[in-house]
Amino acid sequence: MATKDAFYVPCLRWRQAEYQALLALIDKAKDSIVPLITIPDLEFDFEDGTPKKTVVEHVGPFPKRYKDKWKTRKAWIDTDPSIQNQLMPDGRPVFAYVFDEIRKFKADAMPVASLDCTPKVVAQIATIIVTDKKGVGVRARIEHVMKASFGANLDTLLKSLNVTAAETDLIIDLGTPSYEPYTAFAAALAFALGKIPNLAAYRNFILVGCAFPTSLATVSAPVGSIERHDWKFYVQLLAKLPMGMRSPMFGDYATVNPSFTAKMDMRKVNPAGKIVYATTDRWFVRKGGAFRGNEKQMHKLSDDIVKSGLFRGPSFSAGDDYIDKCAKKSVGPSNQTRWKTVGINHHIMQVIGEVASLGVKP
Repeated sequence: MATKDAFYVPCLRWRQAEYQALLALIDKAKDSIVPLITIPDLEFDFEDGTPKKTVVEHVGPFPKRYKDKWKTRKAWIDTDPSIQNQLMPDGRPVFAYVFDEIRKFKADAMPVASLDCTPKVVAQIATIIVTDKKGVGVRARIEHVMKASFGANLDTLLKSLNVTAAETDLIIDLGTPSYEPYTAFAAALAFALGKIPNLAAYRNFILVGCAFPTSLATVSAPVGSIERHDWKFYVQLLAKLPMGMRSPMFGDYATVNPSFTAKMDMRKVNPAGKIVYATTDRWFVRKGGAFRGNEKQMHKLSDDIVKSGLFRGPSFSAGDDYIDKCAKKSVGPSNQTRWKTVGINHHIMQVIGEVASLGVKP
């Protein structure tokens, strides 16, 4: 996956709000991103105390849905560790099933391996690499990178996958760190990245992280904000890198914390209506009361966004267009999944512009 122009890497767990946000992007925007898609873990059914779906029901629809939402555009595909070793009814492991099926419509997707993968999963990914000849994404957690043995461990993984650095996209995943103070963290990370052997040889080099919280419960109504530490830190890091050192491309988790899991029975709670709106340095949050039973509040919240002085206009993104129409009451208040899609879609467009403005090259 060689590319000459700057691109943004939205890390998305393949749930409805995320894939609908991708689908709603205009073609030019789709050409400016390469998503890192993770098939998430199984969701829990609080009524009977079991997973809502079997692995077959959970993973089975992915290939068709992926084709419908993303077609043959470039992407990395990963799976949650909890399902990587599961088997489909015909005996195929999850990774093998997914790539066998998306290969049928010539998807331009690459599997993702990590230092945490079991030998069986590494072998599955190696087979996919040989078959598709598209290379691989290697995802390394910050804990991996900070170890003195990281270079050697990474080299061992590449040998197991039978790939060279030139066939590998190196993805450093910070997870959800405490970014502050930026200066100290940037200096420590720059030092660790500088010790990665042959860094310039990798096909792509990406840094991803997340500053969005698992819950907005601490954001006060009616108006609040959350610092976009992931983006602000990235800008600081670029300034800290030694002269001549390769700069990473930027990735984030948009407005979904990667560690989020449903820890409560959603039948018994009624979250607040809210709109999350990315700006240059923070997420502006317009928050109301309980959503169910008062869905019409979204018209007022939308109108507040439009009049906030931060609104980019209805033509900026599909999300902005929906906010504008909801403010005018030309569309209904919809549901909370739609509003998550609105926030993610706007966020992606916001970051595409920011990445382009920095001029960092792959």
